[in-house]
Amino acid sequence: GATHEAKDLEYLNSSVKIVNPIMGVKFWDESVKIPAEEVTVRFEQGHPVALNGKTFSDDVEMMLEANRIGGRHGLGMSDQIENRIIEAKSRGIYEAPGMALLHIAYERLLTGIHNEDTIEQYHAHGRQLGRLLYQGRWFDSQALMLRDSLQRWV
Repeated sequence: GATHEAKDLEYLNSSVKIVNPIMGVKFWDESVKIPAEEVTVRFEQGHPVALNGKTFSDDVEMMLEANRIGGRHGLGMSDQIENRIIEAKSRGIYEAPGMALLHIAYERLLTGIHNEDTIEQYHAHGRQLGRLLYQGRWFDSQALMLRDSLQRWV
């Protein structure tokens, strides 16, 4: 992914439009033509393994291809105000086109497999685990329990 921070982004009334994307296109710019494209993602045991019929044995190569596909469609730009561990606020525009593409496909897969209550629990545990990982608590017992639970059924 890529990050844009500081300067004019510190003003909350600044739009994402002041950023020049590194990994994608200015999807907000009417002069940028984004042709429609059908993308297929194949999962095996919950892990993405193929994009558009091409199987990848290397996760990095697959992510690079997902970044190319997602980037050319302007996916994955996110305007975030973070609550840092030291209680400071920080604003950033983040780019993660490949992750956005795979997330969309994965959420669709989960919706097709699991019931509503299971998906609700998955999202709650995911938010809780994300907070712990952001705080650097990768090996806390709580983080290990959540990770084990999520990986077991997802």
